[in-house]
Amino acid sequence: MRNVGWPSPEKNAQPQTLTPPWTSLVPRDIPYLLETEEQAVNLIEAIQIDEDISGQQKGKSISSLKPIPLTGHIDERIYKGFHNCQGKSEPLEIPASDTPGTWFILFDFGKVLNGMPKLDIQGASGSIVDIVCAPFIIDEKFTHKIVDSDFLDRIVLSGDRDIWEATYFKPTRYMGIVIRRGKEPVKLYSAGIHHIEYPFEKKGLIHSTDAPWVKQFFDASARTIQVCTTDGYTDNYRERRQYAQTGYYAALGNYWIFGDLALQRRYLVQVAQEQEANGIMPAYAPLASDDYMIIMDANCLWIRSLRNYLLYSGDRKTVKELLPDARKLMGLLHSYTNSLGLLDNPPYAYWLDHALNDRRGANFCLNGHYLGALEDFAQVLGWLNEPGNDVFQARADLLRQSLRTHLWDEEQQLFTDALIDGKRSDMFSEHANAMALAMNVATSIQAQLIAEQLLSRDQHNYIKRESGITMVTPAMSYFLHKGLCNYGYVEESFGMFRERFDKMLQPDTNGTLWEEWWRDATGRSGTLQKGRTRSDAQTESAFPPALFVEYLLGIRPSQPGLKEVVISRSPSGLNRIEGEIPSPEGMLLVQWNFNKNGAGELNVEVPGEMQLKLDLVSLDVPAGKSILVNGHIPESELKNKPYIMLSKGSHEVKF
Repeated sequence: MRNVGWPSPEKNAQPQTLTPPWTSLVPRDIPYLLETEEQAVNLIEAIQIDEDISGQQKGKSISSLKPIPLTGHIDERIYKGFHNCQGKSEPLEIPASDTPGTWFILFDFGKVLNGMPKLDIQGASGSIVDIVCAPFIIDEKFTHKIVDSDFLDRIVLSGDRDIWEATYFKPTRYMGIVIRRGKEPVKLYSAGIHHIEYPFEKKGLIHSTDAPWVKQFFDASARTIQVCTTDGYTDNYRERRQYAQTGYYAALGNYWIFGDLALQRRYLVQVAQEQEANGIMPAYAPLASDDYMIIMDANCLWIRSLRNYLLYSGDRKTVKELLPDARKLMGLLHSYTNSLGLLDNPPYAYWLDHALNDRRGANFCLNGHYLGALEDFAQVLGWLNEPGNDVFQARADLLRQSLRTHLWDEEQQLFTDALIDGKRSDMFSEHANAMALAMNVATSIQAQLIAEQLLSRDQHNYIKRESGITMVTPAMSYFLHKGLCNYGYVEESFGMFRERFDKMLQPDTNGTLWEEWWRDATGRSGTLQKGRTRSDAQTESAFPPALFVEYLLGIRPSQPGLKEVVISRSPSGLNRIEGEIPSPEGMLLVQWNFNKNGAGELNVEVPGEMQLKLDLVSLDVPAGKSILVNGHIPESELKNKPYIMLSKGSHEVKF
């Protein structure tokens, strides 16, 4: 678009909302962010640091502040002054430096806040003050250089009272003030954060007196989504991009915790708006520059997100509007398949997760994502009574059979990473075998052989297992645990889950779910590389609620808008678990109880027009014993039917 060389508007022209490049604005379709002022009141460190740490040496750049060892010490003068001025309008007076050193004052907000640091401060003209932030601290050392970001601002005082606010928001739990070589006292009237957050409303809940960890991870998923979300789901606070795959994983937590639909709808729409003419979609949207990044698996997960959005929202209008984009994308993906129905040497890159994988030829994990897209799209077409669902299901059937037949390694008793020119790769991973289980590729015999190896308690370093199998990172862990649960290994799967994830909820953490298995290292190269910090909050890791709902509560939505929901008894081994599930129809309440003798009771409250489809077979009632629904033997049992439908209201099932 040419925007120079033509006459400019007259100086007295009335301003308007539509002006290049914003010539097609649409009304905001998500809620406005909440904005609050959070004052820094928890002072945890106030010391003078030497020049070597502060980067005061001649020629050093603004970002040269080295990691600062924390002592927990607060200078007595500042301690007294800070507590004396609490609740008063008087400032905290920070004395002049005793040496040529630098004051370092650190506050802890108690949790990560997205927002703009603020200061109300007065000092000698020309005094240099740095404001440094960090979302977490490792090994008792503070650094503002976190996950490829440099959370540092510098201001130069005017000599008068200065009120300053950062121009870009930062993920901040710890906020430090560095007063460099203060030859005169500095008055600090206030410090804090202009906090911005998406107005999530926590609606859902799952907890078990047998397993307190269920609620702990449910809450951790909520915190993870909250800290990674402002105007859209972003993968973490490092990149701040609305990735297509991030929206898929975010929904695994969001639908059950918050029941929010606006963010998911907008993500689907914005990614589709950036679709290329050939059908491919970008890795993230809106685009921030000319960097049109493409991730093949993200395209598959956009399709899967479209299906999930329809299932949980019932918003047929939006999904129908996006169908042409979806058809174009599915047509393009099909053009990259071989005679076996496998995506083979696709022209675009794919992610999977932050681990090594054989990406030559036809990669199993990528094709697992594609299989999910095929089946989900076929289901969407069926729900909407649109033509073509049989075509996509036939492609899915061929793909599943090809993966089952051609990528199984009889010697290793595992699925291999890839099929390259008709030959199986010699690389094996949890990724491929997780997908084989999650997408029902494995036969029952194959699944048993896979599970024996995946559940083996061998040694590992979170990169490779003792057997040589490459391990998944937190993101692909969803498919690993879903797959194991699919084939009945529910208790074992959650045991493995806790072994890997429990450390993320230790007292010295933010209680959010991490990007990788470490906060100060990465295993992306296949070996552990220490020293590079990673995000401690990653939206792709906020999947636990989806596993808990399906495999602990036994809930599986089956019709758009949650008009119909299947409920089954779970082989989780828990004697008591209950949940509150948000839906467009209202809150579904579920409570399971089992006594020592194996007798069980299910209490539910079904909302609105929802139909709860109780799987009677799953109750595993012994021969000669009846099922009582609201005190009566249901007609379905008398007629030997596998299900009974429960409508609006409270119901008690004893078995």
